[in-house]
This record gives sequence, C-alpha cells and structure tokens, in this order.
Amino acid sequence: MGSPETLEKLHTIDRECRCLERAVAVLRWDQETYLPEKGVEERSEQLALLEGIAHQRMTSPETGRLLSELGSTSENPLGDEKFPPVERDFLKVFRRNYDRAVKLPGDFVSDAARAEGLSQAAWVDARRDNNYSEFLPHLKKMMDFSRRKAIYWGFEEKPYDGLLDIYEPGMGAEAISAVFTPLGDRLSALFKKITQCPPPDSSFLDQNFDIESQAHFNRDLIQRLGFDMRRGRIDVSAHPFTTTLGSDDIRITTRFQPRHIQSGIFSTIHESGHAFYEMDFPDEFCGTCLADGASMGIHESQSRLWENVIGRSYPFWEAMFPVLRSCFPGALSLVSVDEFYRAINRVEPSFIRIEADEVSYSLHIILRFDLERDLFSGALDPEDLPSAWSKKMKDCLGIEPENDTQGVLQDVHWSIGAFGYFPSYALGNLYGLQFWEKLKSELPGTNELITGGNFSAIRSWLQDNIYVWGRRMEPRELLKTVTGNDLSAEPFLDYITLKYSGIYDF
Repeated sequence: MGSPETLEKLHTIDRECRCLERAVAVLRWDQETYLPEKGVEERSEQLALLEGIAHQRMTSPETGRLLSELGSTSENPLGDEKFPPVERDFLKVFRRNYDRAVKLPGDFVSDAARAEGLSQAAWVDARRDNNYSEFLPHLKKMMDFSRRKAIYWGFEEKPYDGLLDIYEPGMGAEAISAVFTPLGDRLSALFKKITQCPPPDSSFLDQNFDIESQAHFNRDLIQRLGFDMRRGRIDVSAHPFTTTLGSDDIRITTRFQPRHIQSGIFSTIHESGHAFYEMDFPDEFCGTCLADGASMGIHESQSRLWENVIGRSYPFWEAMFPVLRSCFPGALSLVSVDEFYRAINRVEPSFIRIEADEVSYSLHIILRFDLERDLFSGALDPEDLPSAWSKKMKDCLGIEPENDTQGVLQDVHWSIGAFGYFPSYALGNLYGLQFWEKLKSELPGTNELITGGNFSAIRSWLQDNIYVWGRRMEPRELLKTVTGNDLSAEPFLDYITLKYSGIYDF
C-alpha cells in the first residue's frame, strides 16, 4: 500500500488546492467590499480561470492514482489502516472532495464561477433598486448550475438533497423536515403567545446612532471577545459574511444602520463566532482540508451561540452596556442595562432575517427551506417566488413585505448559488444549545465569567471540544462525541421558553 512519501505528495496537492481556493476567496471578498462597479465582468473572468485551475489540480490523474495507492476508495475512504487516525481522516475528507470534483466537467466549473460573479453583482444592484425582475435571469441561471451539479453527483431524482449535502452531510430534505416541522410548530405557538403580551419599551433605540461611533464600538467589542486584529479585519458589505483567506487572515464584514444600532452589533458578534472557529483549528491542520468546520450547521452553531446565547444575554450587557453607553452618551444616558436587555430581546414580526429575534428567527429559515424545496421540485416557478415569499411570510409571521428588498432580495445566498445553506442556521441554533448545556456543566460560573468580560475560558472550552476536531468528524458524530446526545430541539426550546417567559412575565 501507499508509503509516507505518497501521502506527502497528496498533502502537497491538497495545500496547492487550498492556496487556489484562498486566492479565489480574496477576489470574492474584494468584490463584496471594495471592487469598483465596472470591475465586475473582468473579476468574473478571473474567478472562472482560478476555479478552473483549482479543479484541474484536484481532479488530475495523479490525484486519483495517489488516493488509490493509499488505499482510499469511495467505499473505503479512510485508506490504509497503518496510517495514524488523523491521516486517515485527512484521506476521508480529501476523498469526499475528490469524488465530488471529478464528477464535474472543467468547463462547467469555470462557467459556474463566471456566472456566480455576475449574479452576485446583479443581486446587489437589484436589491438596491428593489427590482426582482432585474435579478430573475441570474437566479434562474444559478438554479440551473446548482441542479446540474446535483445531477452530476448522482442526485437525479432529488437534486435538492444533493445541495443540502454540501452543507449538512447526510441530511436530506426529509430528515431536515422531520426536525423543522415540530420545531416550527412549537416556535409558532411560543411566538403567538409572546406577541399577545405587552412588549418591552424599545423606543430609545429608534433614534440616530452615528455610524462612525457604531464602527468604533464594534471594533472594540470584537477585540474584547478575543478577535485578534493581527490575524483578521472587519469591513462593511451589503450582507455580513466571514471569509478565510489564510489561517492567519480571517475577515469579517458587517453593516450599520443609523436607526438600528442592534443590526451592526449582532451581525458583528455573529461573524466573530465564525471567525473564532476558523482561527482556532489546530496548527497541524493549517493549509489542509481538515481546517474547516464539520458542517455549516456546526459553523452556524458557533456564530449563533456567540450572537444570541452569549451576546443577547443579561450578563453580557452587564459587562458591555457601560462601554456602549460611553460611545452614545446622549442617546443612552438615561437607559438602564435592564431596559436595554429587554429592548434588544423584544419579539416582534420582522421582515429581515438577520435582524429577527431568537424566537422567530428559525421561522424565517423554515420559510426559506420550504421555498427552496419547492423551487427544485418544480412546485414553484422562480417568477412566482416573490408572491410565494409574501404568502409564507403572512402565514408564519403575520406580515407581508412592502417590496422585494424587504422580501425575496434580502439574502445574498441564492445569488451565489448557495441553495441548501439556509437550513444550517436553524440547525446551528439546535447544535449550539446542546453544546452550551455541556459547556455549562463543565465550566461552572459561566454567567460570572461573562459579566466580568472574561470570554477566554468559554472560547478555550469550545476550542478544546469542538474546534480541535476541524473537519475530522461529520456533524452528528461530533455532536455525539461532545455531548453524548443525538440532535434534539429540546435544549433550544427549553432555553428560549425560559428566557422569554422571564422577559414577558408569563
């Protein structure tokens, strides 16, 4: 079987492919932050070329030969038993990447990358112009590329399952629906109960908060959480995101609104949660395919945990509200931490997903999951997406978007072909609470640590129990290893019911 020298050759190919992926990521980050408007078409050509080169390197005959010599096959991806466990896990992950890549024609990969660059730019314009028809041709094209990709991978009968498998390995639409149906029912009932109660006063948030002061506070905030500015940076984009350009170059973006200060705060904390995961993989994984999250649901468990369980908690604002008030003394001088905590946790119907409260957030995700499933089954025509969106929004939250920007154009995901990503957000809520319950049982005095602004102990626990595994395990295996339990919505539902019964006095 394969020798250590053969394994090192495969590692070299992996490192080269990762370098090319990061070069692509640099161009995409620049496109969403600083690229001049007229640079889009040439940027799309650059992306197409680099994606094509990366695909050629991954799918070369040499790559397939090395995998075979190391005993790694589609049926036995772990390869030769003589290799250490971490190397066998490397072979497993690399084999999965190879098997997917080798089924995609090179021209298809380049064409898809080119279309994605143009589509994302068209979405930015359409969102600004509140014009869905301007984006519709690009949406259709991205759907076509996504469907064809799933078919190449063998998902002819259920292409949406193939797309879901990109983000949540092993979880198709049926498995996700089995989780989402009872979750949606329970959250809808809780949402209805809460919205029948007198809401907390949040009127003091409806005033102008200087954008530069918001940016100053958010930069200070992420450094207090532990974001190492020597290894990353924060910028502004139309839709907040995190991208990894290297093991020591993790970039987050956020967005600020003058009359909605909490939008920037919680977007920034959310993206910091993603960044911490990327920053804290073991050094030995650096530059390899193991330096990645177990799934996007696990990745979202970290961002949602930091954003909500920690960032929207009372102990957190005991620590951070004095800092925030010092940045906005006129606006917040007469506001108490109790009033602020209740205001930022106010539950009400919201058009915008990333600004939704914890109770209704997963309902936004279930809405998108249902629409994606219908789009790829043929039950919903893309032309009818805005009206279908409005109807589902009315059914689940009792509100209807006034325009496309409030509705179907609010998220970047479909413009870049990320169909199947949305369920990961709600799954992240569930994973995150199961991890949090385990963390609290092993790390006494968690609330006191947060109140004292000591976030390093929490991050160390996450690093030692979750980040240390990188992509070595699939999500359900990782969850079982860390918590001893299978995926369950109960910890999340218990947490959210207890928290909001306290805020709303029921």
